[in-house]
Amino acid sequence: MKKNNQRKSAEETFLNDRGRITNRDLAIKLGVHPATVARWKKKDDWDLKLLRSVGGDEQDDYSSQDAYDTDLRHLHLLNERIDSYLKKKDLLPSEILELAEAKFHIMGCMEIIDAGMKHEWMHGLEADETDFD
Repeated sequence: MKKNNQRKSAEETFLNDRGRITNRDLAIKLGVHPATVARWKKKDDWDLKLLRSVGGDEQDDYSSQDAYDTDLRHLHLLNERIDSYLKKKDLLPSEILELAEAKFHIMGCMEIIDAGMKHEWMHGLEADETDFD
């Protein structure tokens, strides 16, 4: 397989697997070095492409509900990726700690999003109340 075809195949596999496959697993599958996969991933912005594919098409009238849904999809995707790494049996304690910290940060993000939506909802109620005066 030519290098360019390997690169395209690696990107397709990464995107189809929603980013859950590791550089190492991709490298083994394609017969290249994991550093090569990491370089392709960085140079071709695979993570950005993944977020765009999860976020859906951009809309001109992007409401706060759309932003909320997109944020939740992104957090769900990150959570899935962390879970897939945690299932590996050959993790170092330091890697487990990093993944646990990432989970903690996702929970914090969820609280921020939730608080923002509650604030917006309450703000909408205040606006409705003034209409009745």
